[in-house]
Amino acid sequence: MGADYGKALSLLEESLTSISATNKILQTGCPNVICTALPSHWRSNKSLPYPFTVFALGPVPDGTVVTVAAGNEENCCADLRNNKTQMNGQIARFNDLRFVGKSGRGKNFHLTITIDTRPAQVAIVGKAIKVTVDGPRDSRNNKRQVFDHRPFHPEEVSNPSAKFAKRMAMEMIPRPVPMTIAPISVYPPLFNTFPFISNPTLPSPTTISYPFTTPIVVPRNPPIPSITSITSSTSMISPLVRPLSANIDRRDQSSTKRTRRKLDIWKPYVH
Repeated sequence: MGADYGKALSLLEESLTSISATNKILQTGCPNVICTALPSHWRSNKSLPYPFTVFALGPVPDGTVVTVAAGNEENCCADLRNNKTQMNGQIARFNDLRFVGKSGRGKNFHLTITIDTRPAQVAIVGKAIKVTVDGPRDSRNNKRQVFDHRPFHPEEVSNPSAKFAKRMAMEMIPRPVPMTIAPISVYPPLFNTFPFISNPTLPSPTTISYPFTTPIVVPRNPPIPSITSITSSTSMISPLVRPLSANIDRRDQSSTKRTRRKLDIWKPYVH
C-alpha cells in the first residue's frame, strides 16, 4: 500500500504541475483535498471551459465515489448535472459538470466536495462560482475601449486628416440640396398677351381736389328711353330668329293634324 501510495503521489505531483500551468489551484476546508478554480461568473446549464478536478493528498482507494454539491442562502441545494465521479490515482475529474440552478443576483455558490471514504471526507469551497441565466456580459466601458482601440488602416496612420474626414463623412447626414426652378405662370395661356395685340395705354393719373370747385349735378329722374330707340334696338336682332320661330309653328301644326287623323279612325258599331 505504501509503494502504491508513493507512486500515486508522484503521478499526482506531475498532474498538479501540468494543471497549475493553465488553471488555478484552490485550497479547501479539508487539508487533504484541493481542487481547481471555477469561473467567477458562468451561464446556467452550460459546460465549463475546462473539467473541474479534485485532488486527494491523503490515501484514497481507486473507485471511491466523489460528489459535488452547491448552495447558498437563497438556494440551499442547487441543481447540478454530472456531479458524481470516481477517484482514480488520487484524482477525481468531472468532465461535464453543469450548474443548472441559479445563485441569484449578486450572490455566489459555495461548493461541498464529499469523498465517500470511511470516515467520509468533506471539503467546502466558499464563493466558488456565480451562476445566472445569461452569464457574464461585457460592460459598456469594455465595449467602448474595444471600439476605440480598433486597428487603424495604413492610410489613416500616415494621413490623420483622412481619418478625420472619414469620421466626419460618417457622422454627417445627407440633406437635399435646394435647386433653382423656373417660375411657373399661374394664369393659363388664354390670359397671356398676344404679340399682335398692342397693350392699351393706361389713362394718365388725374388729381382731385376736395372740396370740389365745380358743383356736381345729379339728375333726380333718370331719362326714359323713347319708343323709336326701342324699335331700333329690336330691329337689330339677327334675322335667323324669324325662320326658327316659323319652323317651330309648322311643327306644332303638323302634330295637331296627326292627332286629328288618329281620331277619325272608323270603329264598328257595337250593339
